[in-house]
Amino acid sequence: MRHIRTTFLAVSVLALAGPGSAQGPVSRGATVEAAAQALPAADVPEAQIVAPPKPAQRRQEPSVDDVIANADAPDEPAIAEEIEQESAELEDLRQAEEASRVQDAGEGRRTVGADGLGLESPIRDRVEGALGRDATPRGEGAGRIPLLPEIDHDLATLQAEYDIPIDVNEAVVAYVRFFQSPSVRAHFVKWLGRSHRYMERYRKILKEEGLPEDTVFLAMIESGFGNFAYSRAKASGPWQFIAATGKSYGLKQDFWVDERRDPERSARAAARFLKRLREQTGDWRLAWAGYNAGAGRILAAQKKGYDDFWAMADVPGKKVLRAETKGYVPKLMAAAIITKHHEAFGFRQDEIERQAWTDYEEVDVPDATLLAVIARAAGVSEKEIIDLNPELRRACTPPRPYKIKIPAERAQAFAEAWPALRARTRLTFAGHVVRRGDSIGRIAQRYGVPAQGILEMNGLKNARKLRVGTELIIPRPAAGVAVAARAPEPESRRTAAAERAAPAPVRTASAAAPAAKPAHQTLRVRAGDTLWSIAQRFGVELQDLCRWNGIKNPRSHKLMVGAMIVVRPGRG
Repeated sequence: MRHIRTTFLAVSVLALAGPGSAQGPVSRGATVEAAAQALPAADVPEAQIVAPPKPAQRRQEPSVDDVIANADAPDEPAIAEEIEQESAELEDLRQAEEASRVQDAGEGRRTVGADGLGLESPIRDRVEGALGRDATPRGEGAGRIPLLPEIDHDLATLQAEYDIPIDVNEAVVAYVRFFQSPSVRAHFVKWLGRSHRYMERYRKILKEEGLPEDTVFLAMIESGFGNFAYSRAKASGPWQFIAATGKSYGLKQDFWVDERRDPERSARAAARFLKRLREQTGDWRLAWAGYNAGAGRILAAQKKGYDDFWAMADVPGKKVLRAETKGYVPKLMAAAIITKHHEAFGFRQDEIERQAWTDYEEVDVPDATLLAVIARAAGVSEKEIIDLNPELRRACTPPRPYKIKIPAERAQAFAEAWPALRARTRLTFAGHVVRRGDSIGRIAQRYGVPAQGILEMNGLKNARKLRVGTELIIPRPAAGVAVAARAPEPESRRTAAAERAAPAPVRTASAAAPAAKPAHQTLRVRAGDTLWSIAQRFGVELQDLCRWNGIKNPRSHKLMVGAMIVVRPGRG
C-alpha cells in the first residue's frame, strides 16, 4: 500500500498537546498554537453529533444522520487512490479476457479442441499445441495429463490434491495458458504474493463455516485478494460483493465504513452465500457459477434440462450463460492448479513477493477519532492502521463506538498511551446543504474549519464543482480539543525523520508562556506534503508561503519530495 496522506483531519483535530498537557514534540513540526489558530475548537460541551450554528432566517440544516443516510460521497481521497489502483488491475484482466476470447473456450468443447478461442486469440496456438502433444508415458512421468504436461502425475492424483472439483479440459487449459500469457502473468505473480497473506486465514474461516477449504480460489479470481478492488459492476472487496447482496449477508455499508472490504467479515459472508448456492444448485461448479451470474439464471438453466455446468457452458451465445460465467468456473480451476504447481508453470519463487498476515488485537474506540491519533498511541504508522482496517472510508473512526484493529505486538504500548490521549481526541460533525452562492471557502469560514478538511471528508477533489443541494459532512473538534499535526512514524523511523525537519516547540504543564517561534525555518518536503498542508502546519497563509519560496502559482506548482521549503512563522 502506498503512503497515505491524511490532510483533512491532520488539520482538523489531533489533540496531543493542548494547554496543560505534557506530551512530547508534535510530529511534522506543527506547533499547537499555530494549529489551534488554523482550526478553533467547536463550542460544544461534549463529543456528539451536533447541528451547526445558523442564522435565524435560514432553514434548518439536516442532521448528520440524515446526511449519512443519503450520502453517496466517494471515499477519502487517499483511500480512493488505493481503490483506483486495485480496480485498474481488475479492469486490465477483464479487458484481456475479452480480447483473448478465452471465456468462450468451453463452447463446443466436446467436438472441437481450441476453436472456441477464436482465430485471433493470442493463446490459441498454445492450447492447440497442448492438445496435439504426444501423451505417451515417459519414464517417471507415466500417466501425465495430456493437456497439462507440466504436471508430473496423472489426473486422479491431481484431483486428490484438492477438496473442490477439478476438471482438466479445453476451457480450463485455456485459462492456464491465459494466466501464463505476457499481458496477464505479472498480475498472477502479484496474486501469488498476496495469497501468502490471506490464504491460510481464509481456509480457516471456510472450514469453520463448513465449506471446502480450496474455495479460497474464488477470492483469488474475484479480486486477486485485493481488499480495495472495485469492479465495473460495482462489486467491492476481496470477495466482490455488490451492495445489496453484501447487506443481505450482514456487511455494513455507510458513509464511514464498507465491510465488503473487511477480509474476514466478507469471507464469512461469502461462505454463507456459497453454502446456500450449493444447497440450491446441488453442485459446487454450479454454486460458483451462481456466485457470478446469480442463482436465478442457474436454476432456470436446470429447469431447461441442463444438468451440469459444462453442459450449460457448451451452449453457444447467451441463451444459457453469459461469456463471463462460462469462463468463471474454468478460471477458478486454472488458478487452483497453477497456485499449487506454480513453479511447474514458470512462476519462480524468487519473483513472488510474499506478503504476511499481521496478527492483531481489537481495541474499543468510543468516539470518532483520527486514525493518526490511534497510530500514535500504538507507535505505528497510519498506513499500517489503514492496512489493517480497509473497511474504513474516512481517516477517522465512525462517530460511534468502534472496534479498531492494531498490531498485536503493539497492544501493550497502545494500552499505556491511549488513556492520556482519549479525552482530547474526539471529533464532532455537522451537516450542511449547499445553497446558491455557497462556496467551500464560505462554508469553511462559517463553521470555522479548513476548506480542505471539508473537501477531503466528502471525497471532493475540486472545490469548483460544488452543486446546489449537495449534502456535506463538516468535521469539527469537540470542546477543549486542540489541533496538531498527524501522528509520527514508529520509533524506528523517528531518527531519520528528525534529520529531515526540526521539531517545533510545544506547551508543557510547567510552561508559563508559549515557546518563541523561530524567525526562519527550512524543512524538507516529504511524501504526502502539499503547499496547503505545510501552510496549515505552521499557521501561515498559503500566499505568504508561496512568496517566500518564489512560487507564482500554487495550483500548477509541482512539489517534489526532498525539496527544501522556507517557512517564516509569525511573519507576513
